[in-house]
Amino acid sequence: MKQLTILHIDFEKTWRGGQQQLFWLVEGLEKKGHQNFVLCQPKSALSNKLQKNVFNVKMLFEFDPVAIYETAKVVDKIIPDIVHLHSAHAHTIGLLASKIFRIRRICLRHDNHKPKIVSSRRVDFHIKSLWKYKSVDRIIAISDGVKRVLLNDGIDERKISVVHSGVDLSRFENVCGDYLYDELKIDRNSNIVGIVASLAPHKDYRNFLRAAAIIKKKLPNTKFLIVGEGKLKSDLMQFANKLKISDSVIFTGFRRDVPQLLSIFDVFVLSSYLEGLCTSVIDAMSSGIPIVATNVGGVGELVDDGVNGFLVPPRNPEILAEKTVKILTDKNLQQKFSQNGKIKAKNFSKEKMIEGTEKVYWELL
Repeated sequence: MKQLTILHIDFEKTWRGGQQQLFWLVEGLEKKGHQNFVLCQPKSALSNKLQKNVFNVKMLFEFDPVAIYETAKVVDKIIPDIVHLHSAHAHTIGLLASKIFRIRRICLRHDNHKPKIVSSRRVDFHIKSLWKYKSVDRIIAISDGVKRVLLNDGIDERKISVVHSGVDLSRFENVCGDYLYDELKIDRNSNIVGIVASLAPHKDYRNFLRAAAIIKKKLPNTKFLIVGEGKLKSDLMQFANKLKISDSVIFTGFRRDVPQLLSIFDVFVLSSYLEGLCTSVIDAMSSGIPIVATNVGGVGELVDDGVNGFLVPPRNPEILAEKTVKILTDKNLQQKFSQNGKIKAKNFSKEKMIEGTEKVYWELL
């Protein structure tokens, strides 16, 4: 089978779910014999993590002409079969750079080579720039929920492929997080309700904290773990104090030992009002943790209500709290959701994500 040359573009500076998916994708495609290059910001988390075939291009704003020109030079240098745009800013820069590349090839070399442009769409926000998405060859939506939004926004269904995000299921096997009780000063008899996500507005942590205040009144021996980092941290700490639950809420910040943290959760909560898919939910299912999640975006593709967790309406802390308490007070329900969650998680491995993405590439060539 032919070896593909793929240029991946991502201009995010931090390490979040999209960057993890890109990293695993490059690893998996390399093992399949394809040649991968990654263009990203200098000193970004992605640039620091990758070991080879990295091009660093600084981007100051979305239509940065210098970044567009530098990206076009990279495209011209490696002549990829596929240009895969992994973030919103990458979409703009990469799309315009690829057009410049093609014009240069036609005018200077009389060569009509045109790389296929693939864009990943990870959020269920309505798109702001229709031209960007109509100009690519294929959009990879990470959930059916994201696909529905794209269709509602006027994107041709033939341009959309659904490839679910994946996780490394092996990370959650034979994990022990006992050391965390001492580190975080948590009584081993406490209920632990947690969330793992960046402290971003659409994650709606205020919804989580309001629910926590309700749960605390019903089950005083409950601790609430917020695992993640972001600009909202100070505001959320003040809000927890306002709700008079700050003594029960632990902000861990960014952690590398997420499997160990999940192993001590009794319930995993997702409180978002917007969501693409949320791989943290898959992580929790892999760990056998019962889920209570808002029914937004592609979350309903992960959580079967009443089977491996509960789905609740967004921005409704009362129902979020009610379902969480129901799990915490019912051992049989905990066991049922735990077992079913582990089974469900197997459908969302990183290997399936890699295979699905490679299939999209071949369909375009």
